[in-house]
Amino acid sequence: MQEFLDFISQPQILWYVILSFLPILGWLYFFQKKHPEKRSYVVLTFLAGMLSVVPIKLYEKYWDVAVFYFEHINVFEYLADLIHIPDTSKFLAYITINALVGVGLFLFTCLMMGVLEIFTRDNTLCVFRKKIRKALESPLFFIAVGIFCGIVAYGFSFSFHERVWFFVVVGMLEEFIKHLVLRFSDDEKILSVDDALSFAIIVALGFAFVENILYLHNFVENTNTNFQQFSLFFLLRSTVSVVAHVCFSAILGYFYGVARFSEDIYRQEVMENKHVFFRFIHKIFHLKGETLFHEEKMMEGMILAMVAHAIFNSLLEFGKVYLLFPFLFLLFFFVLNLFHRKQVYRQSGDLLHTSFS
Repeated sequence: MQEFLDFISQPQILWYVILSFLPILGWLYFFQKKHPEKRSYVVLTFLAGMLSVVPIKLYEKYWDVAVFYFEHINVFEYLADLIHIPDTSKFLAYITINALVGVGLFLFTCLMMGVLEIFTRDNTLCVFRKKIRKALESPLFFIAVGIFCGIVAYGFSFSFHERVWFFVVVGMLEEFIKHLVLRFSDDEKILSVDDALSFAIIVALGFAFVENILYLHNFVENTNTNFQQFSLFFLLRSTVSVVAHVCFSAILGYFYGVARFSEDIYRQEVMENKHVFFRFIHKIFHLKGETLFHEEKMMEGMILAMVAHAIFNSLLEFGKVYLLFPFLFLLFFFVLNLFHRKQVYRQSGDLLHTSFS
């Protein structure tokens, strides 16, 4: 607590806050104009995105703490062990720690969002309890993504640089936190794929805002910098980093929205085009295809956002700036395609008939 008080009491922090907020203003203005009837919720979602940095930073600070029979809870260390010694015991240890971290982040975010919503009178305790019941699958979702990463790491071992795997873990943790904030926001507020996409981006803006403040502070504290170097660093952080976070969360939000309304989409887009053989199998075994479709889309959005996040961080880490801008261009083009697909849903009237947008 004292460390936090020392941080915010520094006189230059106000400048970092102002500079970090400048590139965010335009985005926030756009979304509050897009959702004028949800203006207070736009602000609340942005604030929740800001606070979502807290569990990540606390985890990074205390991930050397022992839990049960494990000497620490650093997911990356267990993944690195699995890469170096790909055996079953290492894999099980990694999955166990991954599960503990997923549950821990879920509980922290649940408490954080509960305090935020009830304190601001956005929701009652009764409504928030309903949200918790709906969100209970989230830790299992995180564990499933972790198992997928573990299987890939187990299979590829040294095929990738160790730092790449570190950024995979970073991407997994940060995108999961954003997913949780969006998940706890999902009640009467998110009524369409368009809403899910919009509010996922607002969460990302809050996250990027706080992250940029911390990066600006660390850059000044740890380097002998002049005004020109600081200006260049600020320009990169305020444009490249913010756009990247917006793209990651747009991907997450789109697929979350498709998963959220999976029953309608599955019935209209999947079952209608399904081969007669698969329809027969579906009827014989009474498979709940829309449930599988829901989980598939949740996983797809999380993995795509996580991988894009890992590639972005890796390009920065290894100084591949000449590849960074083409990558962001392709990522931005992919996001525009998702916006187009969302627009097709709205024009066809398939899902978004209740949307406020």
